[in-house]
Amino acid sequence: MRLSDLERVAPALLPHRSATVRPIDWELLQTTLGVALPTDYREFVDHYPPLHLDDVMILRVPEPGDEAAYVSGVFSLSEEFASLSEDGLTEDYTFHPAEGGLICWGGTDTGDYFFWRKDGPDPDRWPAVVSSSTSYWWEHDGGFLALIVGLIDGTVEHWGLPPQPGPNPTVGLALPAPPTQD
Repeated sequence: MRLSDLERVAPALLPHRSATVRPIDWELLQTTLGVALPTDYREFVDHYPPLHLDDVMILRVPEPGDEAAYVSGVFSLSEEFASLSEDGLTEDYTFHPAEGGLICWGGTDTGDYFFWRKDGPDPDRWPAVVSSSTSYWWEHDGGFLALIVGLIDGTVEHWGLPPQPGPNPTVGLALPAPPTQD
């Protein structure tokens, strides 16, 4: 799946597309996360800021020069979900940095989350994992772009998710997460 496939089903993305590649420090992200991220996600991030689709689905992306905040968010969410895992609420999924752990890449305003499951050394083969607010967990083998495109064009069921994003979704800038208190 390519970025052009997402832009085809969500043409409202195009006004938000950067004319040049956004200067993301991918080496810093890989070093601090301890893993490389999937190519389709990197392609998206190279051209788009954090966005929401249909005012529901939020796509988390690092910002140029503030990659550390993205990494901090990944580890913070992993810690929160690890505590839920201890209570048996995560269907036996583990969270980054654990082997096979999940890395969050998005969510919805209704409490659903989207992850990659680190399944082997090739991030381009990692499946997407969905945790719905209704405590329903499921996987999609296609990864980041394939899941989003499928949710938009209807080829992927919205199991436990809101019906959005739907066909030809609206697109807007997502607000950055508030700073954390240390």
